[in-house]
Amino acid sequence: MNRLTLSMAYQLTGETKYVERGKQEMLAVAAFSDWNPSHFLDVAEMTLAMAIGYDWMFDALDQTSRDAIREAIKHKGVSLPFETKHNKWVTASNNWGQVCHCGLTAGALAIFEDEPELAAKTVLNAIQNVPRSMKAFAPKGSYPEGPGYWAYGTGFNVVLLATLDSVLGSDFGLSEAQGFDQTEQYPCLMTGPSGDVFNYADGGASRGPQSTLYWFAQRYG
Repeated sequence: MNRLTLSMAYQLTGETKYVERGKQEMLAVAAFSDWNPSHFLDVAEMTLAMAIGYDWMFDALDQTSRDAIREAIKHKGVSLPFETKHNKWVTASNNWGQVCHCGLTAGALAIFEDEPELAAKTVLNAIQNVPRSMKAFAPKGSYPEGPGYWAYGTGFNVVLLATLDSVLGSDFGLSEAQGFDQTEQYPCLMTGPSGDVFNYADGGASRGPQSTLYWFAQRYG
């Protein structure tokens, strides 16, 4: 997520050196032949990073760079589930649904003004299918994939909701999923006195920073 750091640095300082580096990275990524759709998590994460860079640096990018980045977001990310076989993740009930719908929705909304129909289809796809993954939080916020994948899937889930709310003014009820308003307690309850976590399911014992918790504090108090 180097582009997130560069984009935030530009927004906070206004210094164009961050744009120049971000543009260099985004144009390099845009020139890739693809973003590895056979493992669609890669596409989703790349699309999210490109969307943030494109949106937050937009005013400082030249038109040629804008066009190249926008077309890459569209053709190597957002349009794939509608135009290719790479769409099995759409109805996933695990972290794949959270991550992939997040990345593609962010990409779609970043290019909304140029691709309104594609953006609408992508947002609808997310709203209809992400609840399959969010059922995992019921009834009281725990997570079947373990603390590590909770951090991964929930982190992207939160970015999805925040993006919808920021751009469209609503998360369309997704944040009301049963147990989601309690799940911020889960990583704390899974952490022992040593600082390690109970590594059941498909997770390790270590725990890293979880900035997602700030969103939960703001959203639910």
